[in-house]
Amino acid sequence: MNYKKVITAILLVSDGSINHSYFQENFNISKDNLLKLFDDINSELNNMDYGFYIKYNENTSDFVTLKDISSELTEFKPPSVLRGLSTPALETLSIVAYEQPVTKLKVSEIRGVESESSLKTLESRGLIQKSGSLDIPGTPHLYVTTILFLEKMNISTIEELPILGDYFANIEEE
Repeated sequence: MNYKKVITAILLVSDGSINHSYFQENFNISKDNLLKLFDDINSELNNMDYGFYIKYNENTSDFVTLKDISSELTEFKPPSVLRGLSTPALETLSIVAYEQPVTKLKVSEIRGVESESSLKTLESRGLIQKSGSLDIPGTPHLYVTTILFLEKMNISTIEELPILGDYFANIEEE
């Protein structure tokens, strides 16, 4: 089997990043060999002067466009899932990101207003998802951010989010 063709095709048609365990399990390929394969593919893509490469870390991989051609793609790129989010949706997304796992009630308490509409918007755009529920009366859903959120924020883990306290001059402001 030509792993390069199959893996690049899978990455091309996938909707977002692929966990490396998928390739390892389905193609019986070691992690080291998979990472070397990504390097080989990227080298070939670079030599052929394509406008994309495989961005990968220890766990996931995806095709991304080269930064130096981003400005040329502006008029052709579909709108980002982050574009057009309202201020309430952005507030809600921030709360979910920093407080996860978090219930709808907790988000609403922090914002001071009902947040169901914003949660539905964020969930429909794939930025947050339900991740279980609390074992209390009413069994409220717990919300967490998704891999798509991490990709759009250009981070690998939620721990890479900036520490909020770094942006405030004093504790009262925070």
